[in-house]
Amino acid sequence: MFPPIASRDSIVSDDVNPLTEAYRDVVIYDEPVDDNPLYEGPIVVHANGWIELEGNRLLSPSAIHHIDIYDDEVTESGADRDDSGDGHADGRE
Repeated sequence: MFPPIASRDSIVSDDVNPLTEAYRDVVIYDEPVDDNPLYEGPIVVHANGWIELEGNRLLSPSAIHHIDIYDDEVTESGADRDDSGDGHADGRE
């Protein structure tokens, strides 16, 4: 269901339920501490709350603590996203 990483095509087709949301760059956590992500990559969020991962795998909403969405986040320095946890994409405190 997902195109290659470098593709500019949508990751969902036009006939998909309009109540779904697709994201290209997310990190899913199963605990409040952001040390070990459960999943990183593209997802489709269905209207019933289930998360569709690559390979047509589904993740229950009860298995997820939170999701960080990084779509369209580009800083002035050109860094794609902030994974440091300090709120600064360039690593400064």
